[in-house]
Amino acid sequence: MSVVEENQSFDLRLLWLLLIPGILVGGLFLRIFVFHIHDRSSSVSASTSTMTVTVPTQVGRCAVPTAQQLAQEPTAVEATATSVDATTAVLRTTRVLAGGQVGQLQVTLPSTPPPTDAGVPRFTVGDSYLLAISSDGTLAGCGLSGQASGDLEKLYTSAFG
Repeated sequence: MSVVEENQSFDLRLLWLLLIPGILVGGLFLRIFVFHIHDRSSSVSASTSTMTVTVPTQVGRCAVPTAQQLAQEPTAVEATATSVDATTAVLRTTRVLAGGQVGQLQVTLPSTPPPTDAGVPRFTVGDSYLLAISSDGTLAGCGLSGQASGDLEKLYTSAFG
């Protein structure tokens, strides 16, 4: 074997020794960065979805709220009011207790406030609320939705764990 042939053989082995790890590292890089970014972007879009909710203007006679009643609601969240004006309250979801992922709630407020015995909350910026929402997008009244406090928190814990 001549010196030239030995150098060519050595060059090919060196090329393969560098090429194979390079391909493996490149594939690993793609898996970590490209697919991880895709996974993160899909979860961000799910958590930033907005649900429009309406407040009932009339509520019949209210019974004492129970965990069984509350558990029948398809969506339940804990959320903090970020803005409130005469027609809309916007709340950022801090925890989903039942239903799909909702990042934000846009609550359409009635032109005249519901009676206090309707059992629906009056929103204040910065306050935390536990909200149950029916399948038609109406906020559950009769004490099933309201400002997060001891009794309501116990009710939600009983209903959703």
